[in-house]
Amino acid sequence: MFGRITLALAIGFATLTAQTLPDRPEKLNYPQLTFQVPKAKDFKTKLKNNIPVYLSDDATGAPVVRLSIQWKGGGYMEPNGKEGLAGFFGLLSQGGSTKIDLTKQEDLLEDLAASISSACGDISGAISMQCLEKDFNTVFGMMIDTFTYPAFPQDRLDLAKRNAKQSLERLNDTVTTIASYQMSHLLWGEDHFTVKGATPASIDSITREDLLAFHSRILHPSNFIITISGKFNRKAVMDRLNATLGSMKLTKNAHISPGIPVPEFTRKPGIYVVDKAAPQAMVLWSFPGMRRSDPDWHAASVMNHILGGSFTGRLMKKIRSDEGLTYGIRTSLGEGANWIGDLSGSSQTNNNNVAYLLRLAIAEMETLKNVPLTNAELQTIKDGLIESFPSRWNKSAVVSTLASEAMAGWPEDWWVNYREKVQAVTPADVQRMAKRLLDMDMVIILAVGQADLIEAGNHDHPGLLKDILPLQMQHLPLRDPNTRKPM
Repeated sequence: MFGRITLALAIGFATLTAQTLPDRPEKLNYPQLTFQVPKAKDFKTKLKNNIPVYLSDDATGAPVVRLSIQWKGGGYMEPNGKEGLAGFFGLLSQGGSTKIDLTKQEDLLEDLAASISSACGDISGAISMQCLEKDFNTVFGMMIDTFTYPAFPQDRLDLAKRNAKQSLERLNDTVTTIASYQMSHLLWGEDHFTVKGATPASIDSITREDLLAFHSRILHPSNFIITISGKFNRKAVMDRLNATLGSMKLTKNAHISPGIPVPEFTRKPGIYVVDKAAPQAMVLWSFPGMRRSDPDWHAASVMNHILGGSFTGRLMKKIRSDEGLTYGIRTSLGEGANWIGDLSGSSQTNNNNVAYLLRLAIAEMETLKNVPLTNAELQTIKDGLIESFPSRWNKSAVVSTLASEAMAGWPEDWWVNYREKVQAVTPADVQRMAKRLLDMDMVIILAVGQADLIEAGNHDHPGLLKDILPLQMQHLPLRDPNTRKPM
């Protein structure tokens, strides 16, 4: 046996050394990767009442099934004074159904190593399940009952309300939570649904009947999209779906969810500081961005990737690697599904390093606007984006991606020509997008931390915060967790 192994290794080694090997790794040649972007029509079908279904079955994969029912509708539909209602509705999986004792359902799911989970956010929600292929009918039945006949037991609702109020008490505990809500107010004002968070009073006002009414309102076929992936029998699954969601009977309370309100707030560019005793400050900034439907989206996306949209971005290299001011600094370009998105950035650093970090970041942005990339540098960036692109389309991810596109209202096959569009971006395009989006007269900068240190700057790198840009600087008060109003 040992002799045969030795012989095999020797033959393999001889074969390898007989080949012509390059003298450097970059000279290695690899076969061309052939990848076609999945098209929606190859995965999409619909139930008899026209609910879209995206299926991706993998006969050779692990015997696991994942199914999700997504719905349109969320926090923007909450009545005034009932802020937090959608979030509590999203806990329906924790309350089980009126068809089976909740403890029995939880024990059964644990025995089957299966799960049913749910959540509801500002604009949408979902209930999802995962189980072994052999247990699909059992777990699917429990999930459908939970979704169709939710119990919303009073004791679970009371517990969720107590937890929510305890969470509110911690609203001002960390610079990250403070920065998040303060930036939302700077971007969207006081009246938009995105900033109308729950209060103890609104939490106390929410009843089981409110949850049932919200549920009844959602139950319209036009509000749903279904995804399923894994190892399953397609016909059997479609039969189960048609017998349940596909046979949904409309009630007088069911409605197509309304359009999502667009913010009408006029932003005020500036530098904003919130005083919070903490060893590190949280720094956020935001420029008005664009929508993904903009013809220049791909050029803007490449520009953002170069600036800070990846671990190899210029901001990360300069501010983290070269200067050691932070563990991470990133930027993101919002897609703007419901209104124009933003080009945003964030980082954490010591309080007295905030001004220096921002000066460095602004300098990198100005360089991107004023100094064109070389063709070689840009090609390296584009190659990275293009070569990593297929990884987002594995068998389980493809249906969730397609469903998300449909939920947001984007064209079904928007990603089909993504690589060609990225490849067509030129250095001039990147520079043009930097000039268009990185407008220092329009930026909102927010720093949350020890205000006196933030404003004074770093002795080793002198410069006051107020001098980083010719914008007005303003102090913002913390907000009262009980009212969400400035204290």
